[in-house]
Amino acid sequence: MNMFEEIEKEKVDLPKMHTIQKKVDKIELNIYQRLAIIIYVFCIFLGVIFGNLFPVCGSSSALYSGTCLTTEFNISLMLFIWFASFLVCLFIFALGHIIALLNSINKKLKG
Repeated sequence: MNMFEEIEKEKVDLPKMHTIQKKVDKIELNIYQRLAIIIYVFCIFLGVIFGNLFPVCGSSSALYSGTCLTTEFNISLMLFIWFASFLVCLFIFALGHIIALLNSINKKLKG
């Protein structure tokens, strides 16, 4: 058997943008999932704000000096806030998804 013929048999066309949009439009988010998305967007801005409010010392005047000559944006704090908020919002989103699945099971059992 020719390998290229086998590939032609197994080949599937990529989905068109219109079919992908139809699938996405069918998804209904409950209040927990919407809340998780809103909190995550808020925490992205919060991470940038906190990175600017709590800067790190770029260079000091002496080796063990308490004074900073320059301060820099605290990117590690920003990334930590982004990562922590991602985990929290993922947990809230997953709880919302579990609740949605349980509601759909309940509807099927009743009807």
